[in-house]
Amino acid sequence: MRKVFLTFIFTLFLISFLIGKVDTTRASLDRENIRYTSVKVEYGDSLESISKKYNNIGISNDEYIEQVLEMNGMDSKRIHPGCFILVSYRVDR
Repeated sequence: MRKVFLTFIFTLFLISFLIGKVDTTRASLDRENIRYTSVKVEYGDSLESISKKYNNIGISNDEYIEQVLEMNGMDSKRIHPGCFILVSYRVDR
C-alpha cells in the first residue's frame, strides 16, 4: 500500500513539474523575440506616437509608455527633440 501511495505522489509531482516547465518554456520563447533599440526623438514626437510605432509586444499603449519610462529612468512623459530613448519591440520569426 505504501509503495502505491509513493508512486502516486511521485506521478503527481512529475506531472505538475512538466506542466510548469511547458509554461515557463513558452514564456522564455516570447522573451527571445523581444529586441531593444535606441530611438532619436524628432520634433513633434511624443511617447504616445513612439508607442504607436514600436509597440507590437502585446501590451496596451499606457503599459508600453510606463515600460519606456522605467527603462530610461524617466519620471516625466516629456521628451525633447535630439534625445535618444530606449524602446522594445517584437521580432517575428
